[in-house]
Amino acid sequence: MATETGTWNLITESLKAKGSNSNIKTWFSNTNLTRLDNNLAVIEVSNKFVANWLRENYLDDIKRSFKTILKETPEIQFKYSQKDLPSEKNNNEKFKNNLNKLMTFDNFIVGDYNRFAFSSAVEISNSAGSFYNPLFIYSKSGHGKTHILNAIGNFLVSKDTLLKIKYINSKNFLSDYNNSLISKNFNEFRKNYYDLDVFLFDDIEYLKNKKIQDEFLAIFNKLYDEKKQIIITAETPPNKLNFLHDQLKSRLGWGLIAEIKEIDQKNKNHIIRKILKEKNITLSDDIIFYLNKSTNNIKTLLKNIIRIEAYLSLNNKNINISLIKSLIKDDKNITLSINDIQMLTSGYFNISISDLISNKKISMYSYPRHLAMYLCKKYTKTSFKEIGYQFGNKDHTTVVYAIKKIDMLKSKKKSVVSDLRNMENFLT
Repeated sequence: MATETGTWNLITESLKAKGSNSNIKTWFSNTNLTRLDNNLAVIEVSNKFVANWLRENYLDDIKRSFKTILKETPEIQFKYSQKDLPSEKNNNEKFKNNLNKLMTFDNFIVGDYNRFAFSSAVEISNSAGSFYNPLFIYSKSGHGKTHILNAIGNFLVSKDTLLKIKYINSKNFLSDYNNSLISKNFNEFRKNYYDLDVFLFDDIEYLKNKKIQDEFLAIFNKLYDEKKQIIITAETPPNKLNFLHDQLKSRLGWGLIAEIKEIDQKNKNHIIRKILKEKNITLSDDIIFYLNKSTNNIKTLLKNIIRIEAYLSLNNKNINISLIKSLIKDDKNITLSINDIQMLTSGYFNISISDLISNKKISMYSYPRHLAMYLCKKYTKTSFKEIGYQFGNKDHTTVVYAIKKIDMLKSKKKSVVSDLRNMENFLT
């Protein structure tokens, strides 16, 4: 093993000479060479995500370093622990993190415009609270800030199910605060935040009430003093948040500030083609060009591709540019369809559209179906009758029942509130 360790130290040192020292530290700090024989090199990494990233971005560099140092190029294999992702039951039962399980580092698409923010998030995830605290990420709406926050949380939960992690945006934070005052349960509100290990706060630009700012500052100070990790997002850097009082504005700039820049055509084209490949959708170059030009908002772009996917799943017709123009929306004209919500729901719960709209009564299908119907009524201008028709030609009373059922469950189960928050975050 001494030989492997010495060789790997030489490899990583040679990589530092070729690229960014901080990047090498981020991706190689928890790696080891565990086997080197029979023209095979086995590199142990912390998880599947790191293995995929190194394979996609550093494999050729690693091979060249082996060639330089050992005068041979072994086959490279990455090894990591095959731990299952934690379930709701494995996690702290009394603590709800509000994380959207669909938003991970694995499916976050990296380009030049967001690479610094992404690498900073990964580095923090590997050593939360040690440095870069707080991390402040800013960009225009729809450029991936929420995805990065949730990816950090999901990554940390996968490493330690007992970590107390909370994702929340400013509007829901305000709602929690007001509800605690109404219910005279303010100590419980504070406890839910003071005991956190990782605080993921989205869209601080909406935190304009001075009393709420004072409460947020108290939480910030408590967590910061205890070296707990804080990550905050906004649409502008801290010095432009003029509505914040000076003390809070100052603290937001204490750590690392990372900008996600305006996306260019090249990176947008890369994102479109990667998503289409993952979804196994083939579109002509003129359609991809039209998609590219339709919006600079990544969230809108994803919604447009989901609309196309929904259409293709329900129709066998060839898709052309005229049809695309009728299907997709631009930034100023975004309306949701029942198909959009059905596709989101099927992806969120990992079930097929056919099962979602079926008559199957078991909860793994009926609960997502009820949620989807609830969201359809809330976000589309369609009648109970039309919603029922698009869910397998069901009677309108079935839709009414589903909506009442979700309204009832919201007051009894925090998991239902969490599911709705996660899904609505993508829809809105």
